[in-house]
Amino acid sequence: MKRLALLLLLALPLAAAEKWFEAYDRGVAAVNARNYKVGAEALQKAVAEMPSEATGLRAKNSLITYVPHFWLGIAKFNLGDVDGALREWRICEEQGVLARTDYYARMKDWVARAQVEKQRKAADAASGSKKAADSAISKALEMQLDALSAGGDRAESYLAAQRKLQEARAQFQKGGTDVAAYRAAEQTAQQAKSLFSAAAEEGKKVRAARAAVVPKPAVKKQVPAPAPVRQTPVQQPAVQQAQLIAVPPVVVVQQQPPPPVVKKEPATVPVVTEAEATKQIEKQEARRRELERPDLEPAYRAFAKGDLASAERLLTNIVARQPAAEGLLLRGCVRYTRAMLARDGGALLAAAANDFRAALAKDDALRLDDRAFSPKLVAFFDGLRKQR
Repeated sequence: MKRLALLLLLALPLAAAEKWFEAYDRGVAAVNARNYKVGAEALQKAVAEMPSEATGLRAKNSLITYVPHFWLGIAKFNLGDVDGALREWRICEEQGVLARTDYYARMKDWVARAQVEKQRKAADAASGSKKAADSAISKALEMQLDALSAGGDRAESYLAAQRKLQEARAQFQKGGTDVAAYRAAEQTAQQAKSLFSAAAEEGKKVRAARAAVVPKPAVKKQVPAPAPVRQTPVQQPAVQQAQLIAVPPVVVVQQQPPPPVVKKEPATVPVVTEAEATKQIEKQEARRRELERPDLEPAYRAFAKGDLASAERLLTNIVARQPAAEGLLLRGCVRYTRAMLARDGGALLAAAANDFRAALAKDDALRLDDRAFSPKLVAFFDGLRKQR
């Protein structure tokens, strides 16, 4: 009796052990019931014991189609493991069994869904870096216009900034879902902005030096007053003197000498050195620009994205409040671009010309660079500038 009980205890684990095909059937049933976690565990157990897929495989007294990687891929996809699902389906296709079954078309659909989901997740992960790079490029464009307005387009730093800005744009356009590419574009755009800022400062210094020629005040020479002429008594002839004796005495009133002339010293004029004059002009220019400079960043961003209607609307509101040269110049660029894209853009082209003339009237040193703007746009602007 004891021997029989021992044999039953030894046979119990063997009877309770789950076979690979039983785990497979249980996993497929769990996946179909959308119990993906239980299904994945059961299918992984079946793969561990029987990794090779097959058709017409005998399980007990029946033949089955054994494709655990296909079902395991479905379970992993619904559990959020997209890369794991694609890996299982790749193994499934490499073994070549599924291609001979009705499951093959379904697996292709699942693979397409997984690739779309993977791309969406990558785009979501890169969205923050993409926005930061876009903002950095917009700020670099704004600083480029400041450098052009300040006459800094002839500086070496301006040319280096142009190259950096073009590189940042190329990196941004090829970014796709690559976070590293967008970060590189952001850093390159920040370098371009710093170089444009240096070019703008250099242009301001050159312009201030030209305007700092202060004429010296003319000093009037003081002409000394003529010395008073003292009148000497006239010697009368002796005959007249004799005759005068007989006449009554005449009271002679002596003429008082004129008051002394007080020489007035010329008023001292404070001498302003060239360096002090330059500093004063720079302070006044900086203050004027600070008061007149509008916030063009949202308009720049819309223009860079190609949203021309929004860019023009923003600039129109800005110009209505602050009709600064930079805002008029950028709105002229936007209107010219819209005119070139429109079927009948005559009115927009005329509006762009008016904006350019108004901008030049405020600052005749404005320039457009053909490496930042369309060569046709630059030629149109230069033509208007030469007509002034």
